[in-house]
Amino acid sequence: MNSRPILLMTFVALFSMSAIGFIQLTDYSSRPGRAGQAPRQLTSLASFDASWTADVPAGDMPTLLVFYHPKCPCTAATVRVLERLHPRFQPTLRIIAVAYCPPEQDDAWIESRTTTALTSLTGTQTVIDRGGKLSERFGALVSGHLLLYDAGGRLTFSGGITPYRGHEGDSPSSLDLLRRINDQPDGCGQWPVFGCSIVFDREPQR
Repeated sequence: MNSRPILLMTFVALFSMSAIGFIQLTDYSSRPGRAGQAPRQLTSLASFDASWTADVPAGDMPTLLVFYHPKCPCTAATVRVLERLHPRFQPTLRIIAVAYCPPEQDDAWIESRTTTALTSLTGTQTVIDRGGKLSERFGALVSGHLLLYDAGGRLTFSGGITPYRGHEGDSPSSLDLLRRINDQPDGCGQWPVFGCSIVFDREPQR
């Protein structure tokens, strides 16, 4: 019996399966997550920490909010991009890392490499977002969503700083964030976010 047709059919089947898998992976990597509407004005930091009262204004310096899921593998790329950008930030910048935590878990649940890397950035404070209430309030539904408010409390950047899921390196969105921190142009840059859902999907594993 001639085995060549069988081998050819096997090769075609394997090639087709590989092609389908590649297409699905590419589609997943390049598909942005959902985003809600972020407040256009940040008037107080009291929402993030009970120790901050209404007397602590948000507008004394630019504020960068980083909403993330501590177990999301995609967010590691966001943090590495932020680490490379951080030395290039010209004004004094407050960074608030908002870490999602399930309601039934204690604070230790947020411990991860992502949390450690974020807290190592100068000027960063970590706030635990129990049940994702802060994330929902700020329209940050996907891990790796950044919001930049200038010294006047105005929203100037909303979105992600990676071109795809888990991809690093300079991208139009990361360079736009840098420009908006250093040069403070008018308007608000809006960019897609590539990462895991903070609250609504099944918890990703570390």
